[in-house]
Amino acid sequence: MDLLQLIGIWVAVFLTLMVFSFLYKENPFFRLAEYLTVGLTAGYSFAAGLKIFANQALIPILVDKSYDFIIPLALGAMFYLQFSKKYSYLYRFPLSLAIGYGLGVTVWSVMQTYFVEQISATIIPIRAADPLTTMNNLVLVSGTVLSLSYFLLSHDQKGVWGGFTRAGKYFILIALGAIFGSTVLGRTALLIQRIQFLVGDPAFPWGALNLGTTAEGRLAPIGGIFFILVFGYYLYRSRGR
Repeated sequence: MDLLQLIGIWVAVFLTLMVFSFLYKENPFFRLAEYLTVGLTAGYSFAAGLKIFANQALIPILVDKSYDFIIPLALGAMFYLQFSKKYSYLYRFPLSLAIGYGLGVTVWSVMQTYFVEQISATIIPIRAADPLTTMNNLVLVSGTVLSLSYFLLSHDQKGVWGGFTRAGKYFILIALGAIFGSTVLGRTALLIQRIQFLVGDPAFPWGALNLGTTAEGRLAPIGGIFFILVFGYYLYRSRGR
């Protein structure tokens, strides 16, 4: 049994319960976990940014003698000119390039994903050899057409057209309900897995997540007991005040 792995598991259990303590009320344990998360995230992002800068700018220029990266490096450095009163206008050049490039890529990807692909997926033969496939194609085509008709506001939603728009509204509500249900199901699965971790369930993927072995995982509740004692002592002292 690896003692360091076991201590790491206990620390993870302690931090998990520190976050869950917010369900009782806002307390110093939750604030400490929150500050640790923000600090570690900021430090990791800064270190990752430095590594990307070294791998994609400094090493190609200084080691590989590839001077093609000088122009992107200069454009990136011009962003910091916004802190200069005299040359602050120069940072607009790389900003314009970044926004223009990003907008062009985003517009094409959005059009490709949500417009072209949607139309291509809808243009399908409704009748198929399998009855279930036929029903699926019918629901897909009719649901797309009726849902789009709900947003055609140039006509009064009355009569036959009103029936189409109401059917489209029901399709939209069903889709939103399915999305919400899948989101809740996913969050519930994460909660169940976290509870398995806290109680040291052997079904928890200890090895796959590099958290030690199953034997070490069985001792995870010891960290939970230690947190309960510390948190109980905090509640006793806070009530005493």
